[in-house]
Amino acid sequence: MAEPKHTVKTQAGASLQEIGVRKRLNAWAANHQLVAVETLMRLLSKPLGSLLTWMVIAIALTLPGALWMALDNMEQLSGRFQASGRITLYLTPKATEQQGQQLSDRIAALDSVANTEFIDADTALDDFRDNSGLQAALDFLPDNPLPAVILVEPPLGIEQAALLRLIEQLKSYQLVDSVQLDMAWVERLQAMLALAERLIGVLGVLLALAILLVVGNTIRLAIAARVDEIRVVKLVGGTNAYVRRPFLYTGLWYGMVGGLLAWLLLILCWALLNGPVADLAELYGSGFELKPLSAGAAMILLLAAMLLGWLGAWWSVSRHLDHIEP
Repeated sequence: MAEPKHTVKTQAGASLQEIGVRKRLNAWAANHQLVAVETLMRLLSKPLGSLLTWMVIAIALTLPGALWMALDNMEQLSGRFQASGRITLYLTPKATEQQGQQLSDRIAALDSVANTEFIDADTALDDFRDNSGLQAALDFLPDNPLPAVILVEPPLGIEQAALLRLIEQLKSYQLVDSVQLDMAWVERLQAMLALAERLIGVLGVLLALAILLVVGNTIRLAIAARVDEIRVVKLVGGTNAYVRRPFLYTGLWYGMVGGLLAWLLLILCWALLNGPVADLAELYGSGFELKPLSAGAAMILLLAAMLLGWLGAWWSVSRHLDHIEP
């Protein structure tokens, strides 16, 4: 009879312990929800001071965000920049139009080629006549002196060694008389993209440190204003985690609202520049359209702002909380 009673007690104790864990988790979640709402209400109760901090964070995030948006739009122009660095194949005079088109299709199938364009000799002469201003002189020529041309576009970001191998391969074709490439434009394009990416990284790190310092200093002032309250909470048994929680949520709110304001500022910048850029593109006969920051990039910017706000608050609280004792 003793063994069944022992089993019932064990099961009852396990059931009570399971309910206790659930209640503790519910209480922990309820406390987090309460602290999150209270910290937001505390920030909104002082709108001027909170708005200044939010605007500082937003402006700090807008600068790398604007560069990021500019880099995304540069990728639209990469094809146009790359066109200036295309490989030009001049075919032999005996090459027929059909042979030139077949060779163009054959080259386009190569892995190291993004696109090709075949221009027959008559079309090349017509283009030269329209753009050179020598129509009268060209009419006296007995034959067409211009050869057929194949324009070969290598993929964006191709390495110089791979590009040189492609040129050697193109020279090996029998119908190719000569190959010409403007390497300077290719190198300039790669240097511009590399510089833009490096600039975004460096500026992003510097401004991230600035956000950490701004949030950290703001949280330090908040801690200094609530020293007596923190001492009372510790005196009645409050843990450092319990005391730290409101300040961490404050930093999180600073980062979240600052990130949202930065996104709005980027949208405003795009709206202000979209019209003039469209007019300029139309004057140059280009179909370029200024694109806003993508949704994925905006989400990354917002999450980064929240993380920086939380880290700034955690750093400030960790430095000052241990020095406050009852």
